[in-house]
Amino acid sequence: MEKLPNKDIERMITFINHEVEEKIKEIEIKGIQEYNSEKAKLIKEQTNKIEDEFISKQQEIECKKFRIESNIISKYRQMYIEKKNEILRSIFKKVEEKVKQENLTQKFIKSTLSKVKLSEKEYYAYCKSQDKKLLKNVVSVEVKEMDEKALGGIIIVSKDGKTIIDNSYLTRIEVIKDLYVSDINNILFNKVPLE
Repeated sequence: MEKLPNKDIERMITFINHEVEEKIKEIEIKGIQEYNSEKAKLIKEQTNKIEDEFISKQQEIECKKFRIESNIISKYRQMYIEKKNEILRSIFKKVEEKVKQENLTQKFIKSTLSKVKLSEKEYYAYCKSQDKKLLKNVVSVEVKEMDEKALGGIIIVSKDGKTIIDNSYLTRIEVIKDLYVSDINNILFNKVPLE
């Protein structure tokens, strides 16, 4: 075997060292790239996981907030309705107290009797005790005292019980409640929106 000169050996060693260094750099670069790629993948996965958890928590908080707001609005509406009803009851109670003090008038009596299609012998008339005298002066029928709950006015009842004309103050108030309670609400509460 022939002996290589030292320069050739040195060149070969330099070349091999250079190749080794290149390979090392290549491996290092590939390692850094793989590391960075894996790191980016893990960061992305963790970021997505955290974002998903955040979105889930945010939705949970929004749902809870919506439920709480709905409950508060519902309770407020209920309290508002109860207060309105309390005010209406109070107003109608005052009206009842006021009309309870009112005496019959000839006009009211004649208006009620105009609805009667019976002869005077076929019916009774009910009114408050203090109104009996006036009623007897206007019509010649048997007059009986009405129940205090009726508040006053006139109730006509046929002797056979088949016909009743209830023009008592209580009935008139109830009719007004039924027909006009929404109008009364609008006037009193000025259609206050609940939302």
